[in-house]
Amino acid sequence: MRIGVATSRGVLEYRTRDERPLTEALPVRPAAVRVYGADGCSAALCLDLDASRAGEAAVRADAERLARWLTAHGARFVSDVSPNGGIHLYVPVADRIPYDTAREIVEALAAAHPTLDPSPHRSIKTGCIRVPGSAHKSGGHQQLTTPLNVAYDVLRRPNAAAVLAALRSDLAPQIAAWRDRQTDPAPWAEATATADVDAGPVGRLSPRVRAVAETGQYDPARYASASEARQSVITAAVRQGWALRDVAVRLADGRWPGLASLYARYSPTQRHGALARDWHTAQRFIAAAGDVDEPTTAAGTSHVRKSHTSRPKSHGGATIPPGTQLEHDHIRTWRTLLRGTEQARFPGRAGYLSRFVLRALGEAAHKTGDRRVAFGTRSLAVAVGADHSTVAAVLRRLADQPGGWIDLVDPARGEHADLYELTIPADLADVDLRWDNGLAHALRPAFRELGHVTAFVFEAIEARRANTITTLVGAVGMARATVSAAVDTLLAYGLAERRDGRLHARPDQLLVVAELLGALEHVAAQVRRHAEQRARWHAWLARHQDHAPTGDPEDAWWPPGADDISLTRSPKAA
Repeated sequence: MRIGVATSRGVLEYRTRDERPLTEALPVRPAAVRVYGADGCSAALCLDLDASRAGEAAVRADAERLARWLTAHGARFVSDVSPNGGIHLYVPVADRIPYDTAREIVEALAAAHPTLDPSPHRSIKTGCIRVPGSAHKSGGHQQLTTPLNVAYDVLRRPNAAAVLAALRSDLAPQIAAWRDRQTDPAPWAEATATADVDAGPVGRLSPRVRAVAETGQYDPARYASASEARQSVITAAVRQGWALRDVAVRLADGRWPGLASLYARYSPTQRHGALARDWHTAQRFIAAAGDVDEPTTAAGTSHVRKSHTSRPKSHGGATIPPGTQLEHDHIRTWRTLLRGTEQARFPGRAGYLSRFVLRALGEAAHKTGDRRVAFGTRSLAVAVGADHSTVAAVLRRLADQPGGWIDLVDPARGEHADLYELTIPADLADVDLRWDNGLAHALRPAFRELGHVTAFVFEAIEARRANTITTLVGAVGMARATVSAAVDTLLAYGLAERRDGRLHARPDQLLVVAELLGALEHVAAQVRRHAEQRARWHAWLARHQDHAPTGDPEDAWWPPGADDISLTRSPKAA
């Protein structure tokens, strides 16, 4: 279920990041359940009649017409009513309904029923609906109007596939008309405009291909059928050096529900065989076309994925700077002192971004082996999931603090970013301490969506500074309710688990969750945007001064194993 969160505009949103496991206890806040599962299919048609569209009288009229139509075709359904007069009709079907089938039926019905809101069926990843018992934002609850014993029987014995086929057949003209007049923007539209090439370094898929895999929506001008769209995803994966298991695991764990829905015509026992046949077809096609089986980067290097436990790549050049061990000792001391005092020196939510910017500088320092860091604001912005102008303001504020955590050694010039040195505050210079264990991390991509609080809690569990909610409260310095909500989020996404009454972190799931939440694509979009900005900056420099492109440390923030996003990178500017 997804817990509703009110936005600044007063609109109630059911976001992916607020998804929680179903519980026996009734949620106090409004909650909704997802319409589609990880397989890209739905267990029922969910007809949402919204009173805000035309009033309660129009909702009742549409509900009566739909009830007569469903009954005439032998369809059994369950209904409920909300405190504001909205009505939901649920039509369960024994065989799960593929995304494209469910959507075209609901869209066709919406054309003839003004209060029918088709949005719950429009998105595999975000479509959801409040079910009987859910609290309502205006007060009260969604109430079941079908007698309980009848509702139980309908859900226990859902409609046969023949009933769904009859409904779809009766709507054939309306479905055809809807397909002809489709004008709503689809994920592939923006993706095609931004990056419409599948070729590139091994492991990277274009945003257009990923949109098909994640949403099941495709450009009908490019693909004549769903089968062709499905095959294009498989072919792109083969061309980019993926293994069959890489695709199979994404179908199984819900990262690619769109592609899963395109295999819904096969029974569950036949889907893996169908995927394997498509895979071999793609291999034969690529071999016939003369594509290289094992593509490499322009530099001739392999893009074998690394785990989160792999040692980070050096971004400090081939030569190890003198005194590297002493530098790392200084950086580790700086990190440990920061972690021990940051709650007091950067209190509350206002200090969260400053704390993560400093973490990013610490991570950059470890990667280069030098307490002096010259990563530009855009690179740091990727590390903390913020706008580069906001990061620049934070850096100025931190550097202006006398005796603070960083010192501006050399201001930016041309393509060279500001050079900052990690400094230990004078009042902490003589503190005796034991270094923190583990790697340095800024804001990892998954927490762009799950939030800063969840990141702090995960960090404390991962570093083994706390393993219960009670000890976490002291470790992160936050209210128990806040910590408890963050732990629930971590448990819901498999980023933590309870064993013997204690919490254990699952860093191996960070990449899976980041991809599931779309965070990797957000990182990729930010990197592409920065590349365009740098290109314009370099063009200006080329016209006004000698120009020698330098290396780009922005790769330092790309999570290991996440090379399957299509990126455009260029030399770095400040």
